[in-house]
Amino acid sequence: MRRALLSLLSVLWAAPLVSACGSAFEPPSRIESLRVLGVQVDPPYGKPGESSKLEILYFDGSKRAYLPDGSPDPAHRVQVLWLAGCHNPPGDLYFRCFPVLAERFAGLGAPGSGPPPAELLDFLGEGPRFTLKIPADIISSKPEPLDGNIPYGLSYTFFAVCGGKLGPPNDVTKGLPIGCYDEATGAALGADDFVFGFTPTYTYAEVTNKNPVITGMSFEKQPSMSAACKADADCKSTERCGRVGWCIPVVPHCTTRDVADCPTYEIKPTMAPADNVEIDVVSPELDGRVPEEIIWLNYYTSDGTIVRDLALVNDAQRGWNEKHETKWSAPNAFAGESRVWVVAHDNRGGTAWSFQDVFVE
Repeated sequence: MRRALLSLLSVLWAAPLVSACGSAFEPPSRIESLRVLGVQVDPPYGKPGESSKLEILYFDGSKRAYLPDGSPDPAHRVQVLWLAGCHNPPGDLYFRCFPVLAERFAGLGAPGSGPPPAELLDFLGEGPRFTLKIPADIISSKPEPLDGNIPYGLSYTFFAVCGGKLGPPNDVTKGLPIGCYDEATGAALGADDFVFGFTPTYTYAEVTNKNPVITGMSFEKQPSMSAACKADADCKSTERCGRVGWCIPVVPHCTTRDVADCPTYEIKPTMAPADNVEIDVVSPELDGRVPEEIIWLNYYTSDGTIVRDLALVNDAQRGWNEKHETKWSAPNAFAGESRVWVVAHDNRGGTAWSFQDVFVE
């Protein structure tokens, strides 16, 4: 697999590199295309000479991911490629990474180039998880910050997520330095099936941060997906055994003409202040005190409608907000298993997620 990645990069970095990276986190909560919902870095703040674990959360809601009857296509594949190795680019600007990466991967796969150095493979990965190795001198090699700010290092990790097969671009002048193609026809795929983005990782010598903690989910104020099952008979009469092996609630599809009139159901992640709230020592003081970090939620759904797709969990000054639930309504037709994701973020790069499955009759 890595040989295939190297072959791709031999063409990728020989082409002009353009700053067409955009945010992979679009605001609409209904997912009808290939979407990246979040990238978790663990720990969110790196340590010099140590490694951070990266994981990406995505869902392919595009038409290509489903069979004509609306069921998921078991043969459909999503390819994920990671590109790392850019540390402390000038001005902390992500697009200043492109020349660095072009030089790093220059000549790969060229005739007579021989096998790539083993250390180069540390900068490549495929699949939902990746290990980022942080240089021991990432802080000491960076100019001192201005205004007495805490010294830090910065790493950028790029990712490409394709609902088909990744390859070199057909036309590099159109934007991205990589392409996504239908495996059967070879046709180029567009934005509904292809995401190219990046995630930053800050490194401090002493400052730490942890990811948000979601310990469970509730549906209509009742603990949900807490009972394991192998068949529907293992669940309550109002539940079914879901694909992931947990009992999930069953609701009827909406029968009203206007979506606003559909019945709604409360969905809420279980989060506690003691597990989540930290002091943000990197940010400026507010009213003479060090602020708490800001924590918020984004909600997404594969079917139906999210009433509120953004909710504040913790405010830097006012503290904890217990009313961070959302309301969800079922679609206007049988949908089978539907999923609602909740992705928690803090303002220091922390990320965590969970989900609530519902069977729509």
